[in-house]
Amino acid sequence: MMDSGKNLLLAALMSVLLLHLCSKSEAASSFDCCLRYTERILHPRFIVGFTQQLSNEACDINAIIFYTKKKFAVCADPKKNWVKQAVHILSQRVKKM
Repeated sequence: MMDSGKNLLLAALMSVLLLHLCSKSEAASSFDCCLRYTERILHPRFIVGFTQQLSNEACDINAIIFYTKKKFAVCADPKKNWVKQAVHILSQRVKKM
């Protein structure tokens, strides 16, 4: 009887460990990519920051990801003139700080 109790406890501990390891690796590997670009033009005054997504890294397309004041992430085509201008304006803001 004592042996089956130990086995049950060991199985429970192994399950918890396995769940913990799986959740950690999933969190480390989960990455959101832009799959398409917005059709809207965002005015730079509504943008608080940006990052660049490169197709040769983890995602399929090159994109600029703009972060808005309302906490939205918007994917934009880095070849568009409005995107280039917004990136330039945002980069100038950072230099002034």
